[in-house]
Amino acid sequence: MTKQFIVQDPYFAKAKKLGYRARSAFKLIELQEKYNLIHPQMNVLDVWAAPGSFLQVIGKIVDLEHKVVGIDITKIDPNFGRWNIHLLQESIFEYEKIRTFLDSLGIGQFDLITSDIAPSTTGMSWVDQYRSIELNLAILDVAKVFLKKWGNLVLKVFVWEDVNDLMAPLKANFAKVSRFKPKACRERSFEEYFIGLWKKD
Repeated sequence: MTKQFIVQDPYFAKAKKLGYRARSAFKLIELQEKYNLIHPQMNVLDVWAAPGSFLQVIGKIVDLEHKVVGIDITKIDPNFGRWNIHLLQESIFEYEKIRTFLDSLGIGQFDLITSDIAPSTTGMSWVDQYRSIELNLAILDVAKVFLKKWGNLVLKVFVWEDVNDLMAPLKANFAKVSRFKPKACRERSFEEYFIGLWKKD
């Protein structure tokens, strides 16, 4: 599920000018400015990472002694100009294959996991939101395996009535959960970012 530029969106032109692959890069930049989630001495995982705009932002912050990993079932262009970015074209649910790949990189668990996943939209808000919740619950399961204790998690969520189905398990697994809507999100969009801070176990 790739994220694409939106024609005539002001962030489209800005992203193109600065060399970002999608406008979503600016959402992560805002999250970073507010929460200071990404640090040079971190290993970071971005799931459902195509086309790679989050990876571009993260790769510029993480030093070359640490690793940024992007996983997506869709092929991602590997030309980032940074050799600390590593790509795996695989389903995020293939835990054993992911574990083998991470072992080859010398990574046990990550300090931060990010995701900008969005479901294929139907035009029916409640359906799209429910699919968003399901996808983010799946990413939370990934975090239970691959995120370090005290690590942080960033999720993009389509907010609707069922949002507590996600909020409750997030609060059960993280010491603090924050919600933030970057300015780079379209005003009419239901999307917000949920930030799970300090994983409990």
